[in-house]
Amino acid sequence: MKMLWNLCLVLLVLLCAQPLYAQRQSYFIPPRDTDLQIDTDLQSHYVALNKSVPSKNQLFLFFPGTGGTPFFQQQLNNTAADLGFHVIALNYPNDQAVNRDLCVGPSADLDCYAKVRLEIKDGVDRTPLISITRANSIENRLIKLLVYLRVRFPDDGWGQYLTNENTIKWSSIVVSGHSQGGGHAGIIGRYHLVARVVMFAAMDYSGREMRPANWIAVPGSTPNATPEDRFYGFSHQRDEEVNFAILSAQVWPAYGMDSFGPVVNVESAAPPYGNTHSLTSNLDTPTDNYHGAVAVDRNLALQADGTPVYKPVWEYLLSNTIQDDGPPAITSAQILKKGKPVDHLVAGTKSKKYQISLAGSGFVVGSKALIDGTEAGTSLTGSTELTVKLPFKKVPGAGMLTVQVRNLDGQVSNTLNIEVRDE
Repeated sequence: MKMLWNLCLVLLVLLCAQPLYAQRQSYFIPPRDTDLQIDTDLQSHYVALNKSVPSKNQLFLFFPGTGGTPFFQQQLNNTAADLGFHVIALNYPNDQAVNRDLCVGPSADLDCYAKVRLEIKDGVDRTPLISITRANSIENRLIKLLVYLRVRFPDDGWGQYLTNENTIKWSSIVVSGHSQGGGHAGIIGRYHLVARVVMFAAMDYSGREMRPANWIAVPGSTPNATPEDRFYGFSHQRDEEVNFAILSAQVWPAYGMDSFGPVVNVESAAPPYGNTHSLTSNLDTPTDNYHGAVAVDRNLALQADGTPVYKPVWEYLLSNTIQDDGPPAITSAQILKKGKPVDHLVAGTKSKKYQISLAGSGFVVGSKALIDGTEAGTSLTGSTELTVKLPFKKVPGAGMLTVQVRNLDGQVSNTLNIEVRDE
């Protein structure tokens, strides 16, 4: 009887001592379960959510490196889930290395990297080096997975990362990845406003040109949709694939990360590491694979209890992420004719005589005005003002033109009307 009582006490203690991660739910979901048109790279996505901690209402989206699958980065992704993120580690076309296999040789230029990455992202044909269909692209895989999760788990909040059936709400997503995956996270951050970009052991660099790829280093080559203060990086000093001296001296500064502090070695500092955005380590790894040491399960250095040594680093990299508020909103529209305010457009006149000044909120780099649903030339003159050109040669007939603003995350503003008269 005493032995039974002691056994019950032990079981009770063990049950009471269960950590929060015991409440974590995780799934491996084959891509074809979400879309039968996906026909390559069929290894499962990894999805995780811990409903026992307060939700951040943000998605941690992780891309494995070349040849990798989500199965091999569970420690990092589970850490994100236990911090309150919805987590998706996405399987995508990654059999060929962008830097080592594709953008090499005399025919590869500094624009090659962006062409390859953007085709993997959206499936639009940009280069003969790869052939990615829309169905197999990162965007389609993510959209179809979110729709699948929304239907299968209607109470878990997965639908909040879509603004409609076909549009990703990038502003609520932390994009991250290792190696090739880190590069995809970086270029997504350049083309879409995201909550944060976290890159592990990642860079696009031409040894022949001795320069980073244009999408990283050339201002104006991308929309630069995500502010510099949201880019973070972590890489090992002895990385065999990524030259840390080049990464820290040329690539990270091209993102603007050096504006937020020097490179900090995590063994010689404690969180928050001086609030820097540039982190490194020189710690030994049990497998002598230093490229994977900062993110890949089998290469991680572990504490005696099995906890990854870099867990505090990951937690710092995912701390204080930014949540942008709601869609853009237009409060007023002012018509300018040759720079002077007028109260209406005149039908049949040349459109180039006019500009529309929009006042409102939630405008960002990459915001586009829509005039009667047609995308117009748009310039950001401040977070509360846009200058818009009419998207046609002549002003159409008398009536009303509608004006909206669409941000890069797909969110669309309210609608205002602009009057067109015959005179």
